[in-house]
Amino acid sequence: MTDVMNAIPARQASSIGLRKVLGTIHLWVGVIFSIPFAAIGLTGSLWMLVRETPAPIVAAAGPGHSIAEYVEAARAQAPEGMRPMQFDAPLSDKPAAVRFGGAPRAEGAPRPEGGPEARPGPPGGPGPRITIDPATMTARVAPQGNAGFARLMHDIHGNMLIDGFVGRQFVGWLGVFMTALGLSGIIMWWPRRGQWKRAFKVKLNAGLLRAAYDLHRFFGICTLIVFMIVCVSGVYIVFPQTVNRLFGANVQVRDARMQAPMLVTPVEGETALDADAAVEIAKGAVDGGILRGVVMPANPRAPYRVTFSKPGDMTGAPVVTVSVDPWAKKIMDRRDPDAYGANSKFLAWQRPLHSGSGLGMAWWGLVFVSGLLPPLFAFTGVAMWWMRRKVRA
Repeated sequence: MTDVMNAIPARQASSIGLRKVLGTIHLWVGVIFSIPFAAIGLTGSLWMLVRETPAPIVAAAGPGHSIAEYVEAARAQAPEGMRPMQFDAPLSDKPAAVRFGGAPRAEGAPRPEGGPEARPGPPGGPGPRITIDPATMTARVAPQGNAGFARLMHDIHGNMLIDGFVGRQFVGWLGVFMTALGLSGIIMWWPRRGQWKRAFKVKLNAGLLRAAYDLHRFFGICTLIVFMIVCVSGVYIVFPQTVNRLFGANVQVRDARMQAPMLVTPVEGETALDADAAVEIAKGAVDGGILRGVVMPANPRAPYRVTFSKPGDMTGAPVVTVSVDPWAKKIMDRRDPDAYGANSKFLAWQRPLHSGSGLGMAWWGLVFVSGLLPPLFAFTGVAMWWMRRKVRA
């Protein structure tokens, strides 16, 4: 054996050793987490089927109505005592909508998580979403449709049905492991000189072990780029602050949930802006933007948040967000992905890349197929491991 190893060049021996180590790690990580990997991939694809598919964003044509008129029409269908939380502007293929919620938490009351009292926390319990037809101003409670199934798929994909941030972190680490499997798979797949043609062959009639091996390698390398983009973007969604720090991303890209909320100061004797006036002010910060929605202030210390899409954008593309102080009647903040640096702009696109939105149906289809890959890799990988065990036995 020593003579054989001495006959192998040092570089080649090192390559063999690296492949063996990576192969062992690749095997056991894949086997141990095969079921979670398969579950997270399959539920991601199934969730895409019950969500909207990408389409060009076009403002609704026809008679124009104020936000106040839409809210007034929606109140007729909302439970008494609930307040409008969010307005969704009508588009060419969608009606307007108003989301209602419970009464806002009183100013000065402690946050549920024990945070500072001065922060404007979330409003009370969630209420119905009322849609309004712009042509007739007819309001009705939006049907839930596949909400039960969609919610189940979302929860399995997002936290593996584990409550709290522990479940979300678990899914994030699964994404890290899947990314590592993809990188190690490149090294293990890389063919030696003169074997490139064989590296892309699939033989289904040479026994189950060979068929599983060829399918694992073939689909692994052919779908590697999309698979890695979806995995890395999934890791970013779970750990945005960590990734932003690694890339030196602009603070505006960072997850808003991890930031201190903006505060406004009520002015005694002044009347706060209504939603329509806030939108008019926000339009001055977006040239030709298409109104997408308005998040209403949760209490007197919170601003309006107005979102716009740019002409030509697809559903799911990053939006421009303008925060408006309803008391000072001015723009507080403007967040536009196109104004970021290259690294920050790339990170701002991670959620659309992961969800298959923002880039048209071609990308949607590729992301949908990528969700079917973990079950395939898990099945073929475990099958190879099991059949090799039987051969050794």
